[in-house]
Amino acid sequence: MAVPATAQHTRSLGNGTSPPASIDQLAWLAGSWVGTGMGSDVTETYSALLGGRITGHFAMADGKGSVSFTELVDYVPLRGSLAYRVRHFSPDMTGWEDGTGKPVIFPLVAVEKDRWFFDGMTIERTSPNALTMWVRITEKGTTNEVPFRLVRTRSVAR
Repeated sequence: MAVPATAQHTRSLGNGTSPPASIDQLAWLAGSWVGTGMGSDVTETYSALLGGRITGHFAMADGKGSVSFTELVDYVPLRGSLAYRVRHFSPDMTGWEDGTGKPVIFPLVAVEKDRWFFDGMTIERTSPNALTMWVRITEKGTTNEVPFRLVRTRSVAR
């Protein structure tokens, strides 16, 4: 997928190799987060590091009192680096990826201070209790980087 030259917040791995990284670098994510993205309220919750991974779930409101969709996510070690894996679900729990039975996988591209660049998705820690997730989304032939801005509501003890 070609990303516009104006792309500033996400990166692509292309034929590159993911850098060395440890799941411990993302331990700060543990807890509950709320915010907005794509004009809707969102919530995301992550477990403390367990079994070598950080697992979470995401929900987006539809603006009419219901949920638009949910995600099950995890950050996992992958070949000495990290990957973000996600499965999407409609409100009736129909999986978007049911045709393949596999999650969408975003390998790590780079780590720079408080930013973790996965292929098409970036986590930017903007303060100890705030983050922005930038997601590259293509709809109707147009690619945009969409921010999801969240604040921590509760931490999880490690």
